[in-house]
Amino acid sequence: MKQYIRKYQILVVNGENKALDVSNLRCTFRIEKMGYQAINFSEVSIYNLTGKTEQGIIQEGMRVIVNAGYEGGPYGKIFDGDIFQPIRDRENNLDYKLTLHCMDGDRILNNKIVKLTVNAGINQRQMIDQIATQAYTPKQVGHITPDLSDKTLPRGKVFFGEPKKYFRQISQDNNAQFYVNDGQIHISKLTDVPQGEALVISPENGLIGTPQMVDHGITFRCLLNPIIKVSNPPMLVKVDNSFIRQQKIQYGQLPTILDQDGIYKVAKLIFIGDTRGNDWYTEVTGISSPGKIPVMLDTFNRSPN
Repeated sequence: MKQYIRKYQILVVNGENKALDVSNLRCTFRIEKMGYQAINFSEVSIYNLTGKTEQGIIQEGMRVIVNAGYEGGPYGKIFDGDIFQPIRDRENNLDYKLTLHCMDGDRILNNKIVKLTVNAGINQRQMIDQIATQAYTPKQVGHITPDLSDKTLPRGKVFFGEPKKYFRQISQDNNAQFYVNDGQIHISKLTDVPQGEALVISPENGLIGTPQMVDHGITFRCLLNPIIKVSNPPMLVKVDNSFIRQQKIQYGQLPTILDQDGIYKVAKLIFIGDTRGNDWYTEVTGISSPGKIPVMLDTFNRSPN
């Protein structure tokens, strides 16, 4: 896997769905992803914009899309979310920057409206597709559990209100969870089988420093890698346990047990980048198979009502 020359594209999209590419300027970003009904956050800073362009982004900018990786290596989208606050400030005597504070999932979870009438006979998967695509702000559908119920509506139904209400009802009916990632709706079960083999992380393909044992799992840093994702079913990564620094055990505390095969579920990601600086990393929190993602990450405390 080649990881030499950086490749990136940073777009600011307005209400007319027109994208402004700011990749030629210095940009920095910090993107935090946790999934499982939590809202993903990012801070994207753009340096030394012209006054006209800066005002255009402040007044009309709606979304930010960040693609990042390497030429000839892993490359792809790492964030797609809505701007909720632009902040302009001065970093030193020469550089001005516009920082865009963004959320992925807030508009879908809290600010969307659907007005839809469906006929009798459609199943739950068809309902999900219609609610997502016919909402006031249409969104794509991502992973939907293959074990979704195939029962159909006995009569016609009117959907009116926030789509999250209906996604939650369908999820609860199937003992599943729904969440948003990069603007897509996902409904999954923790029992869904992860797709593909575990991604091996080693010094040969980007591992930086020494992984650290933490409660319920490990944390590690690697070169920025868009292949690593927070998802449900969880993505699996494999780290040689001999690389991992042990956690100090506190008196009266049960010690964390590392997975015997070095396989961990990706539970949290932080992407850190600077297009003109050294930062170009992915920080990963992984849990061992017996671990519980909600307990460790406390995402439900951050979930919308």
